[in-house]
Amino acid sequence: MSRDPAGAPRRRASDVAPNLALWDALERGPLLRRILEDFYEQVYADPRLAPFFEHTTKGWAIDHQFAFLAEAFSGQDLYFGDRPRNAHHWMVISDELFDYREALMDATLRRFGLADEHIRHWRAFEEKFRSHIVKDAPFPKKRRGQALPLEGFESIVLDSGGLCDGCGAVFDKDALAHYHVRTGKVYCRICKPGPYAGTAETPA
Repeated sequence: MSRDPAGAPRRRASDVAPNLALWDALERGPLLRRILEDFYEQVYADPRLAPFFEHTTKGWAIDHQFAFLAEAFSGQDLYFGDRPRNAHHWMVISDELFDYREALMDATLRRFGLADEHIRHWRAFEEKFRSHIVKDAPFPKKRRGQALPLEGFESIVLDSGGLCDGCGAVFDKDALAHYHVRTGKVYCRICKPGPYAGTAETPA
């Protein structure tokens, strides 16, 4: 088991046993990426799903989901982002919308010719996180069992880049940004709301 920077064993975001047969069927990565590229083309064009990604680049979404699924299916240490509960903590998503997204994924997997047994495993894996994602109001992120506030900002280093929700500027990989803990919006130093908004003196 890998360890986090503090030396504690790292808990995988998926917490499932790998499925090496599925990983092989996904060409150990290349087919998985093609599936996700096709899927997110649909998501970003879908009026019901696109609003959840309006402040995230398509490349960022694909890279994050690729790392998450590749780790789950292969057992390799590949994903270092938030667990699903924290990643979706600010999103208000109904069971019906969750089903809608899953139906889109199911159709995509079948179009790429994935075997039924592999589709069932993939779908069961995503269903595992329904209770972490479906809710009628935002809830706080939790870190080491402690709830974080629904308001306020965290300074974060972006591992895949992104867009500033204030000015639309592109964040490069490893750029410093300010993340609103409830809405998930990300701001540069100048655009971060608060007493220093609109100045170059926004504290890091």
